[in-house]
Amino acid sequence: MIRTIIKWVRDNPHCWWALVLFYLIAVYILPEKLIIDSYTSTAIPFDDLIPFFSPAVVFYVLWFPLMFFSGLWLMLTDSLNFPRYMFALAICMTASGIVYLLWPNGQDLRPDLSQPQNFFEWLLGGLYNIDTNTNVLPSLHVSCTVVAVACIWATPTIRRKWVCAAHSVLSLLVASSTVFVKQHAILDLFAGAALGIIAVAAAFALFRRRKGGGSEKPKP
Repeated sequence: MIRTIIKWVRDNPHCWWALVLFYLIAVYILPEKLIIDSYTSTAIPFDDLIPFFSPAVVFYVLWFPLMFFSGLWLMLTDSLNFPRYMFALAICMTASGIVYLLWPNGQDLRPDLSQPQNFFEWLLGGLYNIDTNTNVLPSLHVSCTVVAVACIWATPTIRRKWVCAAHSVLSLLVASSTVFVKQHAILDLFAGAALGIIAVAAAFALFRRRKGGGSEKPKP
């Protein structure tokens, strides 16, 4: 078993990009550990028109398996789009971290869930305790989801396009859930989408497919 894994790693050096995951986790957690006494609110009047919908927390939480299994599939099947995926995620995390440090931001849209009325509110209340209402623009949920959608559509290893379409629908629900559970304001969502598009463009420009197949390594 171990020999098989070692052989697979040797034959698939792109899998070393998985080590970037440790960096992504660190950059994701670090801003939440920083105490912010004051921040700029990203909420606008339009946010008051978006209803609070606690069941959307299910899709908000599905972001984690969505990102993990998207990356796992690409690592196991695609030597080009997995590096694109990890590199683009690193761009999203790094850029967001810089914004959070230089321009502390947050929002005060959350309802009081100290007395939850159903399971979804109970789950969301626990999420509120873990994930603060600060460091919200750009939304990492949205930017990273954009990266996942782009790489899944780009991989030739998924022949049934309905799978890509289903992945996109789930991703859209995940992204939209951020405003329905009042974890993000609408500006956070749009900023996250813009960052995701920029990260994808950079990753796809850096890692290009060779004309004869395979991937072209980025030039130093």
